[in-house]
Amino acid sequence: MSDLLKDYPCIISQQVQWGDMDAANHVNNTVYLRYFESARVDFFNSIDFMDFTGEESVGPILAETNCKYKAPLTFPDNIKITARILPDSITEYGFTMQHVVYSEKLQRIAAEGTSRIVCYDYKNKRKALIPSNLLDKLRV
Repeated sequence: MSDLLKDYPCIISQQVQWGDMDAANHVNNTVYLRYFESARVDFFNSIDFMDFTGEESVGPILAETNCKYKAPLTFPDNIKITARILPDSITEYGFTMQHVVYSEKLQRIAAEGTSRIVCYDYKNKRKALIPSNLLDKLRV
């Protein structure tokens, strides 16, 4: 597992919940997007990109997301969820993040995906330039 996830600066651990399951007896496809969101928000908190309630009111907003399902997750399981920014994707307004969901029970990657993030001015309701003090943190 460590080799598969070594290039990710953000790795969170979570348990698959019984309520994540659907009638097909596996984790519902929509839940994986919530897993990605949890890792994404954890990463944003680590670089102080979630405090957009102040004067600036600039923060992240999800523009697009996708998921490739590789193996079904089931309850119970412990999973690792990752987030990293793809360096070549950074523009003046946004960037793409890559995610992986790793199953400890299956000992393999269960899903991988991307999220396109745009910097957004919540006060004026329009896209915004990425603040210069944040650009260096994004290029980690």
